[in-house]
Amino acid sequence: MTETTERLLPQGFEDLEPLVEYWAGEDGQIRWDRRAQAEMASITAFYNQMVSRADAALAYLMPFDLNAFPGPEARLYRLVLSLAHAAMAVELHGQPRAPHSPYPHGIRLVQGPQPFA
Repeated sequence: MTETTERLLPQGFEDLEPLVEYWAGEDGQIRWDRRAQAEMASITAFYNQMVSRADAALAYLMPFDLNAFPGPEARLYRLVLSLAHAAMAVELHGQPRAPHSPYPHGIRLVQGPQPFA
């Protein structure tokens, strides 16, 4: 009997697999916490790698149902969502967290993204 293992990411995105363990957090709170706890060099490296692949990732994900991504596609989607977190640090704050903001913060996201009707 042969053993089958699920890919981490869809075919063509294998170069992003090293990012999955840390950056593809299950929900927005986890992704925010990971950015807040990361070193700026790590955030910038993630940002640079993802920003160059974001258009291809979004084009690949477009045909899928937002609420029913298969495992590899769900992880790719979460990497794209983490890119938004990293972009805040790289493009706006210049550091992992917003200046003068308490950490950890008390905001909890209770509902994920909603598809457009």
